[in-house]
Amino acid sequence: TFKMGNKKWSDTKPVHKVTLDSFYINKYEVTQKEFYSVMGFNPSEFLGEKNPVERVTWYEAVMFCNKLSEISKLPKYYNIKVLEKDKKGYIKKAEVSIIGGKGYRLPTEAEWEYAARGGALSKGYEYSGSNNPDKVAQTKTNNNVSPKYVGSLKANELGLFDMIGNVSEWCWD
Repeated sequence: TFKMGNKKWSDTKPVHKVTLDSFYINKYEVTQKEFYSVMGFNPSEFLGEKNPVERVTWYEAVMFCNKLSEISKLPKYYNIKVLEKDKKGYIKKAEVSIIGGKGYRLPTEAEWEYAARGGALSKGYEYSGSNNPDKVAQTKTNNNVSPKYVGSLKANELGLFDMIGNVSEWCWD
């Protein structure tokens, strides 16, 4: 149980209590090499095998979870019914529902925030693992205006890297 949200940022108000079940989350962002090995393409602008994959649609993130589950011999977590693709074959519209089970999935927004804050080990830092954003995030002040390789800065209290300031992560909700 934790207090989700932040009084400083209007898009996270109101601060409210959330109770979560236990869950797993990757220690690192998905690299371009990992994404390519599962999906067979790399949509990223800032190329590098160890860089986080970026420019991924929410549908592609969900499909990645299902394909990674299949590779790992786990049941798919999502049911995906493609309704429309663009000229390049990318999904524009789909119906996605949860099957459940032990397959890979996107975290909920509450799970992501709990993990980013350091979970039960949180020391109450303003940023994920530090009060100094340059220690834990790619920022303009530390001359990093594009994503850098995954895990290149300090982890948070849970040992999770790049929870802020490298690339945006998708959540289920």
